[in-house]
Amino acid sequence: MIRRLATALLLSALVAAVAAEEDKIAFQVIPLSPTLGLPDSRANFVIRSAQQWDVWANNLTAVAESLPPIDFERYTAIIASAGYKEHGPVIVSFDSITDTGNVIRAHITVSSPTTCPPQPVPGHYAAIALIPHADKPVQFDVSNRDTSCPYH
Repeated sequence: MIRRLATALLLSALVAAVAAEEDKIAFQVIPLSPTLGLPDSRANFVIRSAQQWDVWANNLTAVAESLPPIDFERYTAIIASAGYKEHGPVIVSFDSITDTGNVIRAHITVSSPTTCPPQPVPGHYAAIALIPHADKPVQFDVSNRDTSCPYH
């Protein structure tokens, strides 16, 4: 009886692990320039069409470099912004993006630099993740990781 229970629990764990792996969404990351005029506070955006991209871009206060072209027939853009950081640089990284059924969850880490630059580099720090086109709502889970850099 105990052997059957242990086997059943092991099989359940294996099935859950395989199911969890299937929920991961492949993505590619595009870094954004810190001189991009994003909002000063932390903000996240989901852009599903060229029209939404144009509205988003028109609301930026500065665009020193060209924004990357995105094929919205194929992709949804998920943008995570750490906001304006006077004592940058900070790194915005997408750890994983998963489909949980009703919602897409983007796991993001905002990290201070592992080695301090000679001078702080102020700017708006953000990144874009491109996922296959999706209409589901996106939930952002953000973690902060600080290092020993005295600027932060």
